[in-house]
Amino acid sequence: MKIYYIEDNLFHQELLKKELLKHKELSALSLQIYPSSELETIYKRLDTLVFSSSDLFIIDIDLKTLHSGIDFAKKIRNKNPECSIIFLSNDNTRGLEIINQQIRPDRYLDKSNLEEVAQSLKQLLLEKLEAQKQSSSIIELQGATKVFLIAPDEVNYISTINGSRSTLEFYGTNENFVIHDKMKNIKQKFQCYHFFNDLKSFSINPFNIKEVDKQMMEVHFKNKDTLLLSSSSVKKLLRHIDQIKQTNG
Repeated sequence: MKIYYIEDNLFHQELLKKELLKHKELSALSLQIYPSSELETIYKRLDTLVFSSSDLFIIDIDLKTLHSGIDFAKKIRNKNPECSIIFLSNDNTRGLEIINQQIRPDRYLDKSNLEEVAQSLKQLLLEKLEAQKQSSSIIELQGATKVFLIAPDEVNYISTINGSRSTLEFYGTNENFVIHDKMKNIKQKFQCYHFFNDLKSFSINPFNIKEVDKQMMEVHFKNKDTLLLSSSSVKKLLRHIDQIKQTNG
């Protein structure tokens, strides 16, 4: 789960960051704020960016850029109907416009009341956690200073780090980070999702694999990441994928 803040005013960017740091539940989450000078580039690249249904977007509806916050939200909603969207604005007359665009934001909040924004974020977070727990589709991973809340489909693979017994590297569909745990515990957490766990140093999500190059011994994931394995490991992985295909008919 990640929070994206789309705002072109540096002052408001800093205000929100400071407000989130006041709340333990929110300060532990990953926050992505794009520089205002890059917003138009980000808008053009939205179709190619990878984000999860568990991610949350906070969007200033009144961006002073070529494309408005509504334009951003429409593109985000078309790409992923399930992610959460919060609109911030000082203008409370834009609601009908949003309804007509069929964006379905989770909240429409006063930009000047950041305490309300933080409380709404916490409420949304609780709702998401509850929904995901009920469907058994959220995994909690411990970082050095953050807790990462991950859906299984956000994982490409997790690997050990040479020389470290309890530190692992997470490679995801849209972010990579270091977690503090043992590989045997990670394998147990993802076993029920049919991850490939037969290798000592890896836990691999076969459902995010686009292709396996047996000659080059490379595993190519859907987000264009690549994992190098030994020839014997590639054969084991392919057998695991075949077993899943047979099980699913």
